[in-house]
Amino acid sequence: MQDQTPGGRPGPQHPYARARLNDLVRRIEDALRSGDAALQSRLVLQSAQLLTKRWSRLPPPDKPAFDGLLVTLCGQIDAAARRAFAEQLAPLRLGPPRTSQVLARDASIAVAAPLLAGCSSLGDDILAEVAASGSDEHRCAVAARPTVPPDLTDRLLRHGDGRVAARLLDNPGAGFSEAGLAGLMTQSARAEPVTLRLARRPDLPPGLAPALLAQTRRRAAEALETDLADDRAGLDRLLDRAAGTLAQPVAEDRVARFRASRDIIGRRFAGAGRGPNASELERWLTLNRIEDGLAAIAHAAGLPLPATIAAFDAPAPAALAAILRGLDHPWAVQKALLSQRFGETLPPEAVDESWWLHRRLRPATARRLIRFAAMPLGCAAFLDEAEADDRGSSGDGP
Repeated sequence: MQDQTPGGRPGPQHPYARARLNDLVRRIEDALRSGDAALQSRLVLQSAQLLTKRWSRLPPPDKPAFDGLLVTLCGQIDAAARRAFAEQLAPLRLGPPRTSQVLARDASIAVAAPLLAGCSSLGDDILAEVAASGSDEHRCAVAARPTVPPDLTDRLLRHGDGRVAARLLDNPGAGFSEAGLAGLMTQSARAEPVTLRLARRPDLPPGLAPALLAQTRRRAAEALETDLADDRAGLDRLLDRAAGTLAQPVAEDRVARFRASRDIIGRRFAGAGRGPNASELERWLTLNRIEDGLAAIAHAAGLPLPATIAAFDAPAPAALAAILRGLDHPWAVQKALLSQRFGETLPPEAVDESWWLHRRLRPATARRLIRFAAMPLGCAAFLDEAEADDRGSSGDGP
């Protein structure tokens, strides 16, 4: 085999590199003839980088044959070897086309995902085919590509589930047509994670926000009906009061007191966890570290800092109790926070209301209540928990 320069002209190849590649090709051909699948997989695992790295430097006449050899090999090796090969192919700007397509269609998502999510050499026809006939896991991988044009998002939404829609909404490189937005609204009626993501988009067309808010209120009301024994008037009051509390303005100088704590909490718990555990949070509150405590609660719930301060400052503790219940903290944390809020003048009715909500609301119900209350603020509260809450719900049909 001849080598090529970056300009496409055949160029000198280091004899050792050329010998290595030629020897590897010979061993692959021998392994294919022998039918020894274990040997074939072992060769790919050991040499995936060499097989793909040399592709761009092969003379054009040699490429189809080499591509065909790799396709044959990929048809016989095990999933671990195919995955190793796919991971090496994915970053190539122009990889072996037939091999890339075969691996992108692989039934194993572990093999296909690196190519579907990031390989720039895959053609639009292959991506459209996978969007229509692949699994939802394959569609999720396509939805995570750096750029997803509107016609591809339309196809993904037409054939995919709520996870595909959520992945597209999380992708700043995904474009949406009018048909795509209609598909998102259909998915939103079925899946709360889609509702939350769609509602916070800055490019949301006028008129859709009220429909999304109504969906979120309906989900919260259905959950509250179960937990509050069908007290419709009481649950409506609770929904309205929670939304009104989080929307209360908080003076800038008061919010400023908490910003340093918010920044520290955000850095400390970024990627590692949503916040301190209940024992640590209770200790902070007992030590009068209220700035750290409220910043940690806001971070863990995915709430804006002013909304969390407004819930703490409110004369009635319903919203604050729901936030803490949504975080599934024990009663001791709620009691410590009430003590910080009211001090020695802690009203019995505040304790009674907090205890009643703590006892009656499931954490998933409390999260739905706060999601509704926070949505007008452009906030998707408890977003990370939404998918699990959606699976556990029995009343989220369209």
